[in-house]
Amino acid sequence: MSEGLSMISFFQKMAADSKSMIMLALGTCLFYFLVLIPLDKKVQALNTPLQLSWTRLGDSINTNKLGGALDIHAMNELTSSMESTFASFTDAEANLISRVLLPEETQAKMEQSFQLVEYENALVALEVFLKKSAAEKTISVGDEVFKGLPRHDVAVEEPRLLWAGLAFANYLLSLAIECQLDSILRFESLPPQLTEDASISKRHRLHRSRFSMSVQCDMAEAQQFLAALPLRGDEAESLELPMVHPEKPALYIERLLLKKTPKGSANQVVLDLVVNGFTYHEIKERSGIE
Repeated sequence: MSEGLSMISFFQKMAADSKSMIMLALGTCLFYFLVLIPLDKKVQALNTPLQLSWTRLGDSINTNKLGGALDIHAMNELTSSMESTFASFTDAEANLISRVLLPEETQAKMEQSFQLVEYENALVALEVFLKKSAAEKTISVGDEVFKGLPRHDVAVEEPRLLWAGLAFANYLLSLAIECQLDSILRFESLPPQLTEDASISKRHRLHRSRFSMSVQCDMAEAQQFLAALPLRGDEAESLELPMVHPEKPALYIERLLLKKTPKGSANQVVLDLVVNGFTYHEIKERSGIE
């Protein structure tokens, strides 16, 4: 009796499993016909325009006289070349900024609020230092030269940038003394130029400090002085040129006039030039004086 019940239970279970398998098969078929087939048709429809475009491109290459010149590999190489060129421009910008950067001490003063008393003290200290250096090198420097150092007045729009002008004047006059030019005849700080056109980014721009000077020296000394001007201090030292400071920024010649002296040796010349120094700085609102 128990064996008969077991057989009945077994067949009932088999029937239930068969129904489940049939339902699963029906569900799979419905999913295939109702979902996968429409999705495949949609994909094919989206792929058709792309295939047509490739076909037209192939026909154009085969029929157009210039089609043979179209090289996908060459186009990829051109893209890589353009990316490399852009990277080189970025490197050139970074190199330019590094050449005009002033020492950290000067940069820090430019970031702070301008202190007129502190600046006047630094101006006096620089004048004393330059006079002492010129005397040690037996360089003739008139008192009028020091009156040409950057000074504050009401016309100065960005007083904090005077620190940059003072640093450039220091490097310029110190280099003239270090090159042992016979005499510094004239030195003048020209009006600074600060324009929006010099903006490098929304936060930074270049400020140009300009100086006019006249010196008298031998031709060899003039060549040495002119060669050292556009070099940073470490670059000048590596070329065995006079070096006044390892972090001296590059100074750029705007105008140059070389004249023979009416009297003296044949090698004596008078050198008139306008020199520019550039400051890379953060744009701030007009700073006041404290």
